[in-house]
Amino acid sequence: MSGLTKEQLKKQSRDFIKLPVWDTYYYSSGLLRKKMEENIPGYFDKNKKIKILDYGCGVRPYEYIFDDYKNEYTGVDVGDNPHADIRIEPDEKLPLNDGEYDAVLSSQVLEHVENVDLYLSECSRVLKKEGLLILSTHGTWQFHSAPVDVQRWTSYGLKKLISKYDFDILDFIPSLGQLALTSQLRLTFFHSFVKEIAKPLKLIYYPLSLLYQFKMMLEDAITPQRVKERDSAYYIVIAKKK
Repeated sequence: MSGLTKEQLKKQSRDFIKLPVWDTYYYSSGLLRKKMEENIPGYFDKNKKIKILDYGCGVRPYEYIFDDYKNEYTGVDVGDNPHADIRIEPDEKLPLNDGEYDAVLSSQVLEHVENVDLYLSECSRVLKKEGLLILSTHGTWQFHSAPVDVQRWTSYGLKKLISKYDFDILDFIPSLGQLALTSQLRLTFFHSFVKEIAKPLKLIYYPLSLLYQFKMMLEDAITPQRVKERDSAYYIVIAKKK
């Protein structure tokens, strides 16, 4: 066990999504959070409390979005994660009953999953009929091993994949178009270079990162929505179990 208090765990969750404006991922991470905040609540009724499963919960960064709707919020993750209520091994089925949950949240998990068939089958199995899958993952993004980085999807490929597992797609929301993404990838490279090789350049890097955050905002603003729907860094899928 980690020995962390509830307040320390909550602080880790808050810090994960509330980045300083000079952080490398300030704009891209904040944009994804904004899309989640704008789109998820419309699918729930504050007068009806529900059971939610956060499958691959990490630090549970989006739990707060469900505060007005949750009767029970359960975090599941692989390994020794103090934020997880249930801990499993890779390729292990969930120790949960069929049709037990009203919603499954999967935020930035699928790209790290080696057995996608098992993972999405389990998402479907534990959901009630007409329960919701809320899933975000990468379209185009740099390699990031945590602990493994396995795959990426095109918009078409991700829609087709989710539909295979007894889901009807209700909404498909892109985040961070390709023009802004090119800036994000350059900035990520600069950050790695400064962090690993040229540490004295940190004093230059942070003003550069701040400039790039505004550059990405402008680039994303001028990218047409139809282009983002075809090619983006992140996709959010909201799907209903048949």
